[in-house]
Amino acid sequence: MISTPSISRWAGPIIDVLLDYVGHVTLCSRLMEHLDSYSEWSIIKEKATSPRSLMQNCRLQILQLVSRPRVKKLPLPGVLIRFLQHGEGSIED
Repeated sequence: MISTPSISRWAGPIIDVLLDYVGHVTLCSRLMEHLDSYSEWSIIKEKATSPRSLMQNCRLQILQLVSRPRVKKLPLPGVLIRFLQHGEGSIED
């Protein structure tokens, strides 16, 4: 039903708003294929994918605040530095 041209114009924004107000939702494969066909709906597909773990979000935030070359200079244990750099022996996600 959503793939019909008359409905697809307004269905995307409605799905987008609904995803803002619900927890993680798994969308069916047909709806995901339909989302792939509209480039302007990529944000909807991104919202519907599995959320990143808190550990991964922290890693990304730290790397955003401190450039990658400066991570080695932080006063942290080697295990944490390798974790931040996605190095061998890093803490598992």
